[in-house]
This record gives sequence, structure tokens and C-alpha cells, in this order.
Amino acid sequence: MKKVYIVEDVSITRLMLEQCITENGFEVVGSSPTAENAWEEIVNLKVDLILLDIQLVGEKDGIWLGKKLNEELQIPFIYITANQDQHLSNNILETCPMGFIVKPINTLQLITTIKIALNLNSVSPKKQILIQDGLKAINLTIDDIFYIQSDANYLHIFLETTHFLIRSTMDAFLAKIAQNSFIRIHQRYVINTNKKFEIMEDYILIRETELSISLKYKKELKEKLNL
Repeated sequence: MKKVYIVEDVSITRLMLEQCITENGFEVVGSSPTAENAWEEIVNLKVDLILLDIQLVGEKDGIWLGKKLNEELQIPFIYITANQDQHLSNNILETCPMGFIVKPINTLQLITTIKIALNLNSVSPKKQILIQDGLKAINLTIDDIFYIQSDANYLHIFLETTHFLIRSTMDAFLAKIAQNSFIRIHQRYVINTNKKFEIMEDYILIRETELSISLKYKKELKEKLNL
């Protein structure tokens, strides 16, 4: 039985969630009205999924907890929000939620979203990141990235047959994915060394595209590739 933890500061909503989840075959292992107390409990529990309200009483909000869950525990979570446009916010997307539930909560939507999130987490152990490409929120598998190109405060993320444009600096994005397979070859370019590519003297050929290698990163690249 999958174990769910609830973080919601409105008691009547919290009780409704507990009842709905229990009636649909899940186990509620705990709940809390504050992010701080929830964190203290979650680190000592076995939890498969967390329902997390964004707006909470206390000093910390749901975004703070979502970031800690993603970075330190890698426990999947679903945001609950009263604002249907709130999921477009970059600081929310950067915490990598598995989904969103908008208040007033529809029980069918709730259970469906929970099942999809749990299924995605179980069948896809590869690390994912939620990105915002225009008006679309996309759950992207990090290993699918071939290379990344920086354009001021925007990044072009290239996959095998498509690419996405997101608002982010290269340093900020690399800090989020934290993957050793990605290496910088130029101020503007990062490649995934797990993908097929050819290395030349001054450039790398990947996905039929030539990416320049700068002198600044050439030594690090050769060390990484044992050249």
C-alpha cells in the first residue's frame, strides 16, 4: 500500500484529503499544517508521495518544503494551490513537483493525479526536472538531453528530435540537474557525455551540430573523457 503524507493548514481540507485518500486504497502516514513540522516528520518516515499546499501558516511555505524534498530526499510531491495560474511561476516549477491540484479539490482529479505521479515515479527511476517552455510545463527526463545552449538568460535544451526554450542561466540549471555526465565545453555550451558525439580539435559534433570547444574548458573536457 502506497504511503501518502499531507501538508495542509486548513483542517477541514486536510480531513477531506485523508478520508478520500484512505477510501481509495492509500495509507495516510501523517499530516501537518506547517512546512517546518512536516519536514521534521517526513525525514523519519517512509513516504511514497506528499500532497503539499503552497500557502501554509508558519514562517516557511510549501515552496520551501518542496525544494528540500526534491534536493535532499527525492520524494515525489504534488502541489495544492488555490491559484490556477500559480503553477506557471518559475520558483515553483524549479522545485520539480510531479503535478498540481487546484482548489476547490475535485476528488476524481485528486486520485487520478496521485496515481499518475506514483506511476511516473515507479516506472521512471531516471531523474526528471519540470521545465517551463512558453506556457507549457514539461516533465523532462534529464538523461534525454543531448546538449544545452545558453543565450543570455535563456537556455535551448536539445533532445534527439526536438528542443525546448526555458528562462534560466546555465549555472542555475546545471546546479538543479546535478549530473556528472554533463560537462561544459564553452561558455555557451554543455554536452551530455552519455550521448554519442565526435570530438575534434576545436569542436564537438553532436546531433549533427558543431559546438565550439573553448580553451578555457578544453583541459577539463580531456580529463573528463580520459583523452
